[in-house]
Amino acid sequence: MSGSLEISAQPMEGPERRGVTLRSIGLGVVVATGSSLWVNYVEYVIHASRQMTGSHFPIGALMAYLSVVLVLNPFCRRLATRYALSVSELMVVLACGLVGGTIPSVGLTGYMLGAIAAPFYFANPENQWGDYFHPHIPKWLAPRNENGALDYLFEGLPSGETIPWQEWYIPIACWLSLVAALFVASLCIAVILRKQWVVSERLTYPVLTPVMELTTRSKRGDYPRLFKIGFYIAFGIMVWNMVNYFVPGFPKIPNIQWGPWIKFERYFPGVWTRINLFIISFAYFANTDILFSLWFFDLVFILRSGILNRLGYNASSWAHASGNFAWIPLGAFFSLVFWSLWVARGHLKAVVKTAMGKFAGLDESQEMMGYRTALLGLGASVVFVVLWFWQAGMEMGMSCLLVFTMLVLYLGVARIVCDVGLVFVSMPVGAQRFVTSILGTRNITGSSFTVLAFTNGLYSYGKGLFLPALSQMAKVADFCPKGDRRKVLAGVFVAFATAVVATIVFTLYLGYRDGAYNFNDYPFNHYSKYGYTSALSQMKNPQPPNATQLGLFGIGVISMSTLTFLKYRFAWWPFHPIGFALSGTSTYVRYGVFSVFLAWAIKFFMLRMGGATMYRRYQPFFLGVLTGYTAGITLSLFVDIIWFPGGGHSIHGY
Repeated sequence: MSGSLEISAQPMEGPERRGVTLRSIGLGVVVATGSSLWVNYVEYVIHASRQMTGSHFPIGALMAYLSVVLVLNPFCRRLATRYALSVSELMVVLACGLVGGTIPSVGLTGYMLGAIAAPFYFANPENQWGDYFHPHIPKWLAPRNENGALDYLFEGLPSGETIPWQEWYIPIACWLSLVAALFVASLCIAVILRKQWVVSERLTYPVLTPVMELTTRSKRGDYPRLFKIGFYIAFGIMVWNMVNYFVPGFPKIPNIQWGPWIKFERYFPGVWTRINLFIISFAYFANTDILFSLWFFDLVFILRSGILNRLGYNASSWAHASGNFAWIPLGAFFSLVFWSLWVARGHLKAVVKTAMGKFAGLDESQEMMGYRTALLGLGASVVFVVLWFWQAGMEMGMSCLLVFTMLVLYLGVARIVCDVGLVFVSMPVGAQRFVTSILGTRNITGSSFTVLAFTNGLYSYGKGLFLPALSQMAKVADFCPKGDRRKVLAGVFVAFATAVVATIVFTLYLGYRDGAYNFNDYPFNHYSKYGYTSALSQMKNPQPPNATQLGLFGIGVISMSTLTFLKYRFAWWPFHPIGFALSGTSTYVRYGVFSVFLAWAIKFFMLRMGGATMYRRYQPFFLGVLTGYTAGITLSLFVDIIWFPGGGHSIHGY
């Protein structure tokens, strides 16, 4: 049993008949850009919550959208009905906000700017980056540290100096061309698969469900007693714990901000017992079979890893699968993607026929772009990305393999987000590591390794970069009139471009003003060096293709294929294969398993005791929890801005 999106896809009577308007696009641009800049300010200057963009519904974007839906729009409606935004207009704002959430910090800009600034700033005689990397870096790929341009970025400008913007123009322009191509490729994939996922397979998009439900209730002013109870409980917990900001000895409600790890035995991975209200609020609207499978396969992972660790195999750390054993869920990811494409083969054939002008029974008017445009855009974008890496110095075959792997992993994350309802999802192994293990590090040139190190700028914490958000955006566009869906696409493009440029400029400005090293931010300060240290280690220790990892990858493919067959062949089979694909993949997933278990237990007993009626009756309570939690995070950020600038409190995350 899962939640359902109840907003009608058709225009309503009166003012609600308005479709996509210029004001809705403008507000969407403001939400996308404003939330991106807000996240950068909170993380880099205030040093408050460091996972503002870590989820697949970023809390920064959620704050902005709920402010529009629950505060601004009701206020406008009270002034005059004509001032209020219609459902279609709100959907434009939501679509822009989702896409804007992929940009700051652990989205695009933190990793990208860190990656292109690192090779010259962090180079020194001891790490030998100058010998191994600098000869292979074209001038257009990264800014040089001429006249202290990068020293000033990381350490702050001396008095009287001006920001050396000229050092950044060419590298930023070249990287933005790559980003634009990846964005277009992801968008085209989302459009091509939309009908298959939404209509044919009926994926539930549980991450969108509570937000869409709040949109509906706001229009009706429908906030029952259970909603208010949920709101006050979540908001009250957050406020209670904030007292500790001012009175350090004041007791906090435990396991809300942090949760102790429970370990069964020293060889076994632990369970993070944080009660994450954010995860629970979304998971309540997910399918119970999927929720059950998520915690069940995590338990299997704990037992399997503990036994293997005890026998002398390095199967896991205290939190997640080890480097080699992460290839089991990686094989499951690949199996998931290719099974999804196999199931969609009929639809994909129809898309190609329609693009060629043949009748195939598809209505292109429902899409944000025509299928011919989508296929041509996908092909041109992929070719551009491959040639971009090749021109940067990567061998052509390796470039093709890297781009193929990136798209497979992006698609795997997007599929899981649209199907599962887990807001914190990441890929088990990055595309870079997959490529080096497949080819063998002894078969990769220094130039290829150098470009591969730069591509860590597109890692996005393993969240799939743009494709998960664009896949959800394609679903959101369904709630706009058919004739206006291409306007949604135009609005999203404008919002994305504006937010990317504004966020890059703001990040560089803050770096030169305060010193980017003072950001103390994971993607910019720490992970920016990881790609180069990893590449250098592999360059110094050339190895053949990693047979162990490839063997474990094969085990993952076979296991996932078997579970998928059983799930689709036998209706009684209780285990959803996605649970296996996510088991032990990363701290991102493992930190949330206990909260997923709680959501499953609550929903399971509700369905057993009162059936679907009880489940629907308590939906407002969890909507209230989500709203109260978001309001509490917002209040905490303002408290940090006023009383604790530079020493904020990290209370939101996985």
